Amino acid sequence: MTPERAGYALFVSLALLVGWWIRRIEGKRLDAPRGRQNLGIAAGALLGGVIGAKLLMILYLPVGEWWTLIENLMALNFDGKTVIGGLTGGYIGVEVAKRLVGVTRSTGDAYAVALPVAHGIGRLGCLWNGCCYGREADIFWGVFQREATRHPAQVYEMLGNFALAAFLWSYRKKTSVPGQLFRMYLVGYALIRVVIDPFRGDSHIPIGPLTLVQWYCLVMGAGFAWWVSRDMKRPALAAE
Repeated sequence: MTPERAGYALFVSLALLVGWWIRRIEGKRLDAPRGRQNLGIAAGALLGGVIGAKLLMILYLPVGEWWTLIENLMALNFDGKTVIGGLTGGYIGVEVAKRLVGVTRSTGDAYAVALPVAHGIGRLGCLWNGCCYGREADIFWGVFQREATRHPAQVYEMLGNFALAAFLWSYRKKTSVPGQLFRMYLVGYALIRVVIDPFRGDSHIPIGPLTLVQWYCLVMGAGFAWWVSRDMKRPALAAE
């Protein structure tokens, strides 16, 4: 194993460990499902996340390459993945799994802080490994990767995730509707990607002033933002 891959594996392992620890703390506070129900939900999140992370690579590929992507997925070739797809697929997988194991209440709030913290740590691994790199730029804070000086897009995303985690941690006891904190996380991460995407070095599909990834994040973020605003009105409606 190369030093780059070893460093990447180390940071990813650390991300999983810290994320699990935070989720455990928040799970106890929120009395999250345990035992078989928790295992079923976790399995749904994992399966949905893996499929979604691969399938939503269509956001980065021209239409002519979509069928090749589907063929790779059917052949269990999971090279090339996107966090956006992992979150989308994981969300759907959890909702399906909850119905199968008989859980009717929201379970996402226990992950709302854990996910951005783990993601931020994982991006340090990406910086070490040279993946998820930024576009070329003549800037003094740039990093030399892929034979060029580039935006440290991994650091930008790390800082965005840590800032989001800090906000959610400070706000977590103020929410009054189950699931609201997790929806706030989804809105926050969607905004992070809208802002950071132009600095990334991966392939982009422009549609008007934005890329397809940015449009996707804007639409999803707006949908969950509407849901959060509705959540915030519920206590006032109940008081009437």
